Amino acid sequence: MTRTEDQSDPTAETQRRELAELLLAEAGLAGRDPSFAPVAASDPAAPVPLSSAERRMWFLRHLQPDGVAYNLCGGVRLTGPLDPAALGAALTALAGAHDVLRTVYPAGPDGSPGRRVLPPAPVPLPLTDLGDTPAAERAARSRAAVCEEGRRPFDLGGEPPVRFGLFRFSPDDHLLSVTVHHIAFDDLSWGRVLDELAHRYTEATGGAPAPSARPRVQYADYARWEADRLTEGAWDGQLAHWRERLLPHPPALALPADLDRGAAQGPADAGTDGVRRDARLGPDAAAALRALARESGVTLYTALLAAYQTALHRWTGEHDIAVGSPVVNRGRAEFEDVVGNFGNTVVLRTDLAGDPAFRTLLGRVRDVCADAFAHQDVPFDRVTEALRPAGAVGRPALFDAVFSFVTAEPSRVRTPEVLFEELPHHNGTARFPLVLEARETGGDVVLGLTARADLFSPAAVERLLGHLVELFRGAALDPDRRLGELPLLTGEEERRALAEWSRTHDEPAETRPLHRLVEEQAARTPDLVAVAARDASLTYRELDARAGELAARLRSRGAGPERVVGVHLTRSPTLVVALLAVLKAGAAFMPLEPSWPALRRAEVARAARPVLVLTDAATTPAPPPLDVPVLDLAAPADPAPAGDTAAGETTAVDMENLAYVIHTSGSTGTPKGVMIRHQAIASRLVWQSRLLGMTTDDRVLHKAPMGFDISVNEIFLPLVNGARLVLADPDAHGDLDHLAEVIEREGVTFLYIVASMLDVLLERDDIARTARSIRHLWCGGEALTPALYRRFRDRLDATMYHGYGPAEATIGVSCHVFDERADGATVTIGRPNPNARLYLLDRALRPVPVGVPGELYLGGMPLARGYLNDPRRTAEAFVPDPFADAPGGRLYRTGDLGRYRPDGGIEFLGRADDQVKVRGFRVELGEVEAALTAHPAVRQGAVLLRTGAPGGDRLAAWCVPEAGAAPPAVAALRDWLAARLPHYAVPGELHVLPALPLTSAGKTDRGALLALAPAAPDEAATPFVRPRDALERDIAAVWAELLGRDDIGVRHNFFDLGGHSLLLVRAQALYRGRLGHDIPLVELYDHPTVASLAARMSGATRAEDGDGPGGGPELDRIRAQAERRRQTAARRAAAAGRTARERARTPGERTR
Repeated sequence: MTRTEDQSDPTAETQRRELAELLLAEAGLAGRDPSFAPVAASDPAAPVPLSSAERRMWFLRHLQPDGVAYNLCGGVRLTGPLDPAALGAALTALAGAHDVLRTVYPAGPDGSPGRRVLPPAPVPLPLTDLGDTPAAERAARSRAAVCEEGRRPFDLGGEPPVRFGLFRFSPDDHLLSVTVHHIAFDDLSWGRVLDELAHRYTEATGGAPAPSARPRVQYADYARWEADRLTEGAWDGQLAHWRERLLPHPPALALPADLDRGAAQGPADAGTDGVRRDARLGPDAAAALRALARESGVTLYTALLAAYQTALHRWTGEHDIAVGSPVVNRGRAEFEDVVGNFGNTVVLRTDLAGDPAFRTLLGRVRDVCADAFAHQDVPFDRVTEALRPAGAVGRPALFDAVFSFVTAEPSRVRTPEVLFEELPHHNGTARFPLVLEARETGGDVVLGLTARADLFSPAAVERLLGHLVELFRGAALDPDRRLGELPLLTGEEERRALAEWSRTHDEPAETRPLHRLVEEQAARTPDLVAVAARDASLTYRELDARAGELAARLRSRGAGPERVVGVHLTRSPTLVVALLAVLKAGAAFMPLEPSWPALRRAEVARAARPVLVLTDAATTPAPPPLDVPVLDLAAPADPAPAGDTAAGETTAVDMENLAYVIHTSGSTGTPKGVMIRHQAIASRLVWQSRLLGMTTDDRVLHKAPMGFDISVNEIFLPLVNGARLVLADPDAHGDLDHLAEVIEREGVTFLYIVASMLDVLLERDDIARTARSIRHLWCGGEALTPALYRRFRDRLDATMYHGYGPAEATIGVSCHVFDERADGATVTIGRPNPNARLYLLDRALRPVPVGVPGELYLGGMPLARGYLNDPRRTAEAFVPDPFADAPGGRLYRTGDLGRYRPDGGIEFLGRADDQVKVRGFRVELGEVEAALTAHPAVRQGAVLLRTGAPGGDRLAAWCVPEAGAAPPAVAALRDWLAARLPHYAVPGELHVLPALPLTSAGKTDRGALLALAPAAPDEAATPFVRPRDALERDIAAVWAELLGRDDIGVRHNFFDLGGHSLLLVRAQALYRGRLGHDIPLVELYDHPTVASLAARMSGATRAEDGDGPGGGPELDRIRAQAERRRQTAARRAAAAGRTARERARTPGERTR
């Protein structure tokens, strides 16, 4: 009998040890301590504890009774004239030789797991005849058969952890399915079992006898040996090392999942179903990567891991990247031939800060690997328990991504008549969010990426795998490039992002300046009303004439091209005349909003240096003292100087000349004057007019303060279309009663409004009547939530446009037009407007992948010239465009975050400075707000980070309930958020308000929210509240017995008092036996306080400290974090686990 795969080393363990020594030598560390005494076989009748790996697997199986994530399944293709009876005898002999294959794990009277080895017995081998399967379909049918077997759960308490099935395609073609629970198998067990099975089959068919009937020691001997080592404290030094290495905890990785996080919740099936895709790196890239590893003095494993961590860094933006990697602790000769689970996990935590070259990163990763593998013996569950800080319910997970490396081809063993050939198989499950398996095969490297199907769609897994291939190839071929410069997107993805998603189409450039568009319209419709206020109006003829007269006066005072005229006027027809007059004079208008503080107005005027400032003493309060001339339009006009241009004429301007300057807030506190060209504003208005189909019948409301750029849109959009500009009363832009009255009185058809104000407006009982004339509603300035859109759709019969863009991009660069049939489940900022460019880029100005947050960069025709008289800040914000079609192109860096959807739409994620960290976790405030406002009882919400709070920074949330609905309970809101967000993103402080405070622009006043009294913080030590009834006393008595303490209060958390997973199992048994309550284990995780568990048992709602229905803040906190605790428990139990195809040898490489 022969092995037919290529194997250069005599044994896998030799290679493992050599590799470990190499890694240790690379880092200058000593070898592992070989001083332990030899392991001897123990008394079979003596009780044997479960190993750490067995306990993990048993607990996870108990936690998820129907779970199959830890079913390892594989197939063995049997080619040749098979004797099924001999195969059955071989399997029976195999199981007889290895006690672990006949071991069951029943729970004892106290709920704790035990082991019992069943006596040898014939192994069932059911035969299924698939003889009618065409030869071309047999491979697919084989995979389906193996997968079907692998999806059946094991009853570990009553049946052996392995089962077999035989499928017959023909007398010379069979498939043996092998399904074994991970409690009894590790990576190396597969090879051992296949070799031994072939030998025993040969013996059963009359050939040479198998080399050995039984191994010298059994897996139970390993379990006892491990328990002794732990008792002796042999690995306490390693445990101390991991404490130092993993505290503070690595940050959670915000992986680019494309499915709703809410779908990932659930007590029994979370993290079970998986999606796997495979791709080849290519022989040339694989050879280059091997050569790079040799040149750098590292292993191929290290090079592959470094590339994977680079990809995780690029996907998430994190520099502190922790990856779990499976190892097999078979470092002693006694265990080499033992079947069982010797698996463990190490955490490979690498610092990628500083954007090093990939070659430099290899050295960092080499040291990380050597350090980890030198401390791989201590069981990983001991590490996780030791790292759980007191009181940290739902503590951070140590890793979300896993890496393993396989260096062997599938095993092939030939007997005299039958070829035994292993068929690699993935059982369709995933135990972690993302698992990468790299496999050397035939001179190439195959990358297999597995992801949780509740987080990633198959298309997303395909995309991520494409990124890995691109990055691995790029790193191999150009290792001296910095990490941020390595390719990530596939060529097709980059082409789509740059050539399709960044633009829509370009239209011919507008050749008429803004005032010329108005003049032409005035000539077409001179007698139509152009401007309508409460007590005055102007026709187009009157508007054009008055503006022409004023333009002549302005020219005489120095106004002209590239000069700025300040406009200090309240909302009135005079304001509109003044703006048009400045343009006719060839100058640019610059609003000086009268409602601004005097110091701000003076500061803006001083920095902008206008040639003069316009005001009207009859309608506008006097401006503060300014160092520039002031023209009072209420005063008699000066006589026109001799030779002055006639009033009806217009100064010629170029389309590149300035049209207006609008000031925005600066991060330094100094306002920035954004310079907008005629080309930009004229092109926007022409495009928008065509989009809206605006006619002379339309009525547009102007209500925004002139200090906001949308006011320019409100004023000039109707004037270039012959429509009517309706003016709200001065200082009444926030008076919703007034606005509703004006909308109804004037029949307003177009309304621009920010989301916060729209939310309040829709609460009016009479909105359907007062706003029935509105045809178009343009929402911008703030992120629009799906809930608000749905409320709009239910209350108004109009089309909504969701626009995006700062003042630096001429009011906006993109727009999403809602389909009235759309449910608004996802709100995007749409696609770029014509002639505009909109990019999502990373720090290196490269397009980001779908689902990965990036910063929005804007370009194209709408782009502002820069900031007036401020070259420094202009250079900081307007950067060279690396994608420009011609030299000199620029991009505006917005500071806004977004991410691509698969269709190219962009989800707005808020400001980059709204991305905060809470207890080491990165949180997007916009994502939390979206989840909050999705609650059916919430119509408006805001989330902020409260810094300097007792106990550390925490998220604070405020919400406004739906009109007519009862205010939602805080506990219910936390439950809602906990079901949709990771635990660290659930606000620790929740407030229900009648309304959110608004700024003068109608946006949410976030500063005012933070000024409100904070909610009482969670106390550092939970107050003691004694059990209040018999049921609570009985539960507390169970805790006291298990935890060895009597000070059990109803608000104490089981885990904070020292409880752990196996004690919880014992508690479950005691609740069932003493109290008559059989509570599923996962629900015990949901109710870890005496009060909450008593409420669950009694079916009643109890207050933990008099806080009212639903419990106090501690219970709210626990509920909000329940799902994360479940996942944490699964990780503890699963840390060393791997599917049959997620195999790796210590320290991460495998051969057979």
